[in-house]
Amino acid sequence: MAKPSKGVLAKSVQDIGISDRRYVEAKKPKEAVLALEMLADGKPYREVEEATGLAWVALAGLKVRHSGAMEKRRQQLANDGFLQVEKLRAISERKMDQLMEDEDSLKKMNIKDLILSQAIMQDKAFAAIGEGSKVTVEHKGGQPSIADAMKVIAEARAALQKEAISVDVTEV
Repeated sequence: MAKPSKGVLAKSVQDIGISDRRYVEAKKPKEAVLALEMLADGKPYREVEEATGLAWVALAGLKVRHSGAMEKRRQQLANDGFLQVEKLRAISERKMDQLMEDEDSLKKMNIKDLILSQAIMQDKAFAAIGEGSKVTVEHKGGQPSIADAMKVIAEARAALQKEAISVDVTEV
C-alpha cells in the first residue's frame, strides 16, 4: 500500500518554522515532519521520541500546533485504506468467481484467506476516521457503583454536620 504524500505535514512544519524560529519546526524540520507522520500513524509517544530524538513536550507542542494538518493526514490515510479495501473486495470477488468455476481449487481454498485482509484493511480505515471498534463497559453486580459512592459521601457529610458546632458570624 503506497503511503499518501506527506506534503500536508511538511508544508505545515515549514509554515510554523518560518513564523517562529524558536519552535522545533525551525530547528529540526525533518524530525518534526517524521514525528508528525508517526503520530498521525498512531505510533506511541515513546516510539516517536526514540525515532526522532524529540522530547515529549516538543511532541505535544507539535501535535497541538499541527492539529489541522494531522487531521488532513489522517483523512488521507483513511481514504487510502478505503481504496485498498475496495481493491481487495474486487479481487476477492473475482477470485471467488474463479473458485466457483473450479471445484478442485475451491475445495483447497480457505475462505478466511480471502476475507481476512479485506477485514483488516476495513478496520484500519474505520479506525483512522475515529469509527474504530466500540467497547462496551458494563457494571457487574456486587461491586460498588458511582451511585453507591455518592450515597456514602452524602451520609458522611450528614454525619459531620451533626457533630459540627454552629457559629454565627456578624460583621462589625
